[in-house]
Amino acid sequence: MGAVALTCASADQDTKARRPAAFQTLYNSAHRVEVASTTFGPGLPGVRAYHSSVRVDDIEYSFSIQGVTQAIPWFSHSCYANKPMVTYMGLTSMSGEEMLAYLVTFFQRGSYDLLRKNCNSFADCALFCLLDLRLDPRCRGLEKIGHAADQKAGIVQVITDGGYRPNPLSDNFDVEKVVRHVNRVKADRGFR
Repeated sequence: MGAVALTCASADQDTKARRPAAFQTLYNSAHRVEVASTTFGPGLPGVRAYHSSVRVDDIEYSFSIQGVTQAIPWFSHSCYANKPMVTYMGLTSMSGEEMLAYLVTFFQRGSYDLLRKNCNSFADCALFCLLDLRLDPRCRGLEKIGHAADQKAGIVQVITDGGYRPNPLSDNFDVEKVVRHVNRVKADRGFR
């Protein structure tokens, strides 16, 4: 299994001026944040497919064709043969419901796309929203390669014999745009 190490966020200059939610827990109630990732399927040398989700306190948040779902911790990983790798990420003053309010408009039911807008996209945005951290890029490596190959030559559609079809509801989705938007909104709402 690959590691779920994280990188610090750098959405834009506002992040440097804004005090992250993780640092606001000294005098406020704190919410525990964990991320889980599970490898599945065949991979390429050094690149694997991952399913990722985020836990805030006792609720797991994950994204699928159903939209963002809430469940008991790591339920979304139960269908995979491999066990999830769970990593404690830190404490935040933002609740899971507050995080969901920031992100739900970007992760609507029916907008899931295997390569362009998936569980890892959501986990990446959720971690930024909660802690100003990003999901380990390795968790998104195979989907990025697949997206680039399919975008240029429809390779994934051919390999899957039409099993993968790009979801038109994901056409304008960009994780980096969501992160920049969340960063601005958090600053406007006082997460400084």
